[in-house]
Amino acid sequence: MLSYEEMQYLTAFAKYGTLTEVAEKYCISQPTITRAMKKAEEVFGVSLFERTKNSIHLNDNGVQAARETAVLLKQTDEMILRVRAYDRANRTIAIGTAAAVQLPELVGRLSRTFPDKAISTELKLPKELMKGLAEHVYQMIILPFDPADPKNKSAWHIEEQMGRTACVSRRIGEEHLLFLLPESHPLADRASLTLRDLNGENLLLFSEIGFWGKIVRQKMPDSRFLVQSERYSFTELIANSVLPCFATDLTTQEYNPSDVGRVAVPIVDEEVNVTYYLVCRREEQRIYRLLFQ
Repeated sequence: MLSYEEMQYLTAFAKYGTLTEVAEKYCISQPTITRAMKKAEEVFGVSLFERTKNSIHLNDNGVQAARETAVLLKQTDEMILRVRAYDRANRTIAIGTAAAVQLPELVGRLSRTFPDKAISTELKLPKELMKGLAEHVYQMIILPFDPADPKNKSAWHIEEQMGRTACVSRRIGEEHLLFLLPESHPLADRASLTLRDLNGENLLLFSEIGFWGKIVRQKMPDSRFLVQSERYSFTELIANSVLPCFATDLTTQEYNPSDVGRVAVPIVDEEVNVTYYLVCRREEQRIYRLLFQ
């Protein structure tokens, strides 16, 4: 039989067409690729290549062999992922979330309920979270909408991957996006604003804000964002620049915006006033029942 690596080389050769490119992709020598191609012919028991003095190409047999091998590779990769997910589930409770602020209480409850397991967390966009739940990458996810709501268009990925009845959800909180405006900003005295009201202005943006970032970019296409990935630098810019930025009603509980010369103004767009739901697969609801009561 072909090894996993040899199957990769054959499918890569079908894609790239030259031994040199395959060797460069996998950082190995060209003779290694040549030996793998010869072994493929031995395993299949038929000619797979047309050879000339200076080149080698797949014949019709080779094209079919590469297609079949690609299917087997995909199945093998999926098998490996399933086994790794099974092992991880036995040792770790993996939580995927669209909202980091909702994590501390949940992680604390899980740690007390399952003291023998590690708790891992990962911030992802909702589409990636729903795919991860369906593929057993996560035991639970936190979404900014109810995936069981038949009126919710955002949940179609769950329905496509699992079916809406294949998971259970529970409301765990709300969060509302705000503008943090300098006190001198012409809109700082407004009771509320829409994203469109500041479209076209330059704004500060923290990189680790998950789904919020996608929403504001879509709703403010004419704005330019100064993105910061380091929390300290971001807070320093808030205190020392005149650029508007974003916060939420939950994050501003940790500090008073006026202490850094800012005014918090609620944003009324429906998309940025969200309710969070904790979601797990229905088959695992019994395991995590204390969180879903």
